[in-house]
Amino acid sequence: MMKSINKFLTILAVSAGLSLVSCDIDPVLTDSYPEDVAWSNADNLRLNLNGFYSLIGGYYGSEVENDACSDILKMNGPRDSENLFVFGSAPITPSANRFDLWKNRHTWQLSCCRFLRDLKEHRSNFTEEIALEAEAEVRFFRALANFDLAKRYGASFILYKELPELGEKNHARCTPDECWDFIAEDLDFAAKYLPAKWNNGTTNPWGTETHTGRITKGAAYGLLARAMLYAERWKAASDAALEVKKLGYKLYKNPSRGDKGYGELFTNRRSSVISNQESIIEFGYSYDNKMDYSFDYFYCPPSDGGYAEASPTEDLVSAYQMADGRDFDWTDPVMAANPYSGREPRFYASILYNGCQWKGQTLYTYEGSTDGYALGGGTTCTGYYMRKLFDEALPKNGMRSTDLTYYYMRYAEVLLIYAEAMAQQDGGLKEALNALNEIRARVDLPAVSASTKTEFMKLLRRERMIELAFEGHRFWDLRRWGLGTTVLNGTHMKGVKPTKVGDNFEYQLVDCDGGSTRVYLEKYNRFPIPLGELQQNTSCEQFDEWK
Repeated sequence: MMKSINKFLTILAVSAGLSLVSCDIDPVLTDSYPEDVAWSNADNLRLNLNGFYSLIGGYYGSEVENDACSDILKMNGPRDSENLFVFGSAPITPSANRFDLWKNRHTWQLSCCRFLRDLKEHRSNFTEEIALEAEAEVRFFRALANFDLAKRYGASFILYKELPELGEKNHARCTPDECWDFIAEDLDFAAKYLPAKWNNGTTNPWGTETHTGRITKGAAYGLLARAMLYAERWKAASDAALEVKKLGYKLYKNPSRGDKGYGELFTNRRSSVISNQESIIEFGYSYDNKMDYSFDYFYCPPSDGGYAEASPTEDLVSAYQMADGRDFDWTDPVMAANPYSGREPRFYASILYNGCQWKGQTLYTYEGSTDGYALGGGTTCTGYYMRKLFDEALPKNGMRSTDLTYYYMRYAEVLLIYAEAMAQQDGGLKEALNALNEIRARVDLPAVSASTKTEFMKLLRRERMIELAFEGHRFWDLRRWGLGTTVLNGTHMKGVKPTKVGDNFEYQLVDCDGGSTRVYLEKYNRFPIPLGELQQNTSCEQFDEWK
């Protein structure tokens, strides 16, 4: 029943990092707010633009659910919708697709086109600088909406470059080249006219204060790099990533922390922002202290008073190396006797495990303990809980109020994009390794080497799996690499069942899927056109594999 509840109804979101309650905006007040008022001044234009920022996202609930359809996270409830999907009980069809955003993102496309049409009509009401920046922002969001469609539907969907004629319903799918060309065109424009940095706390040409969270030139280049990676346009992807680097973004580091600053990123508060040059696109919340915060409530361990809906798999946990760069191996008797000792910093920043310290106490996941291993839901079926993304400062029970930051894109991802794109180009392996090792150096891991693209891609895939864990990339990565049919099909994910023996613990590798076999069909690499679109649009043809 809880899965049917919107996990974030209790969150009071203000906007994409724009604390509007403190904005110096005095819009014209009216009962009907007609079009001439909406476009009458820069303040109202700004309010109109703010509405597009919800496209960036909220907190990490949807990302966690997507990762639970991959090999790194497992939903603990057997009847959770993610488990029904991965075990083939709720397959993707043209009439039922848990990843479907067809109608939503096409609606956003049209909203962007409508804004651009109206901006052109009322352009004389604004300075050229304001008009160009507004156009750039909305073209960024149109590209984002189109990218969300592209990665789901094989870059072939209804591409609206302008508003269609009234009543016109029949539109053919675009080709992949048309899709990627148009996304690149919009993002090139956005990168040209968006500022590298908004002048926070000062008055700009809009006549308003600006705030953390507004998209920038770096955001446009970053999204362009991500889109071109999916398009396998390697040179365009690496070029866009280099433009991000030129703007001065850096990995956040804090040498005083055991995780070298990696974990601190995800406890970054809007009320006490750390100096952070890693964030490229983010979404921040402000909370009324009477409102409840629900992410931890749904995913934290039972001893926190939560529902423990998702747990990291042993497939992920085993991928975290030792601090000296050695691979972890359960067949090594020394490692197996103390599996959570001497691991790399991102492990301790990301995973709650048997015997770790959490909120001033020792958390145990051995069978029979409060947070212990069990099948059936309500606790971990893998022997682990997430730590990354949780707010450790929240009390174990009672009111939960926080103002954490959601990162739609970090510079770490851009480095990984650059590394992968360079590895796919002749002569690019050295630069690819440099970028990959920059990620590892943040957490004091030794540099890795590879002499071939195949060797490098194995390293790259593990690094993305670990660095971006729970941020919603893993399912889409496996899919675009063509690995869904091997990693996610005919397989079983693993967990660990800790058992207390006297004052010690023994660890047994278990099938956290409870014997069920995972199903991922090859045709899932391109989702079907929804049935509703086919019924109302006679010019739109279903993909061959879905006919």
